[in-house]
Amino acid sequence: MTSSRHISIATLLIIALIALASCKTKQTVALSAPIDSHKYEPEHSPNVFLVMYDKEIGKEPLLKAIKEYGVEIVYDYCMINGMALKKPENKTLEETMQHFKQVKGVTNVEYDHIIRLTDPVKPRLEIE
Repeated sequence: MTSSRHISIATLLIIALIALASCKTKQTVALSAPIDSHKYEPEHSPNVFLVMYDKEIGKEPLLKAIKEYGVEIVYDYCMINGMALKKPENKTLEETMQHFKQVKGVTNVEYDHIIRLTDPVKPRLEIE
């Protein structure tokens, strides 16, 4: 009788597990918005900007403008003819960038963008 009793208990447990597994919940799982719909706006440094210069003209006119305007050299990218510059305290970033666009030999002036190594948008599941 003990053996048949164990079988009937095991059968009841299996039936109970099947019944629980087949229960439906009122919650639904919805996917978040597609990655393409998320707008990513890169951040930029509030004080540093990048300046590229013509190799043929050289960086002498740029160095003269840096000294005259009171800008600090953060980094000199010798291999790509560019520099990261820090604006003076008494000037805005935009007016400093505009000034350096007028310097002889400067080919490009742009924001120093902050790029994150992690994905800014991570898909997630939302439970409603």
